[in-house]
Amino acid sequence: MQRSTSKDRILITGGAGFIGGHLARALAASGEEVTVLDDLRVPPMIPPEGTGKFLEKPVLELEERDLFDVRLVYHLASHKSVPRSFKQPLDYLDNVDSGRHLLALCTSVGVPKVVVGSTCEVYGQADTLPTPESSPLSPRSPYAASKVGLEMVARAHQRASVAPEVGIVRFFNVYGPGERPDALIPRLCANLLTRSELPVEGDGEQRRDFTYITDVVDKLIALAYRPLPSVVNFGSGRSLSVNDVIRVLQATSPAAKVAQKQPRPNEITEFRADTALQTRQIGERPDGFGIEEGIRLTLEWWQSRDLDDIRQRIFQEEGAD
Repeated sequence: MQRSTSKDRILITGGAGFIGGHLARALAASGEEVTVLDDLRVPPMIPPEGTGKFLEKPVLELEERDLFDVRLVYHLASHKSVPRSFKQPLDYLDNVDSGRHLLALCTSVGVPKVVVGSTCEVYGQADTLPTPESSPLSPRSPYAASKVGLEMVARAHQRASVAPEVGIVRFFNVYGPGERPDALIPRLCANLLTRSELPVEGDGEQRRDFTYITDVVDKLIALAYRPLPSVVNFGSGRSLSVNDVIRVLQATSPAAKVAQKQPRPNEITEFRADTALQTRQIGERPDGFGIEEGIRLTLEWWQSRDLDDIRQRIFQEEGAD
């Protein structure tokens, strides 16, 4: 088959998902030619309209012809639930296999640049806070282990003489409208609206590094126009406890009750990103959304949804976990 010499398109795997969908809409709105790839195995919270061309299939079914005119790939497709990975660990091998298949195709076709999405979970219980990219990898869940495997595949391509420019982004806790209630802040918002309760796993003192979705999209777009680092943290450099988040939501709904739940297996005490390399790589970014404003916007988005749909989403997540 004749290969195109004009590489104008951006491909986003997992482009109907939370981060991928927001990124696709932002790029399409800026005039970029975007193709979204997603198998829709998880119904998206926000329909993929307005994100460009749509390919409904898994990454493992990608073909060379799907990539001939692509200049940049954001690989964001992933099984991502930490609790579910303990119950269905073999499903998470797909995270490694999909990355291997995609990077092999990109090498064969000559895609210039690939950004691979990873996670702070690869650090496990880090000895150093804030945690730099040089810290040892110590995954504590099958999900995290699958992302370490994906990173090893990406690093092999980084060392190859003929391969795309490959960069790994370790996302810390990204939140905002459109995220499924298998993550902390949307789970709290959904339960607040349907049950007037705020579920807390363990004592709520576990701490996370939160960044609002539009701030992460801004960083991803900025990253694409610079040389890619081998690996970079995307976080705020600050951490808040689950109880801190609870207090923000209780200020909006004082009658909401805290519902204590069992702690997660192998729970991590704290994630907090060292952001020095992020700043060197993409420069100082404008001040993003603070946690109070970000939670307000997220809760307002949930309030705009049908309550029966929210209940169904919670049921699906609780049944899976």
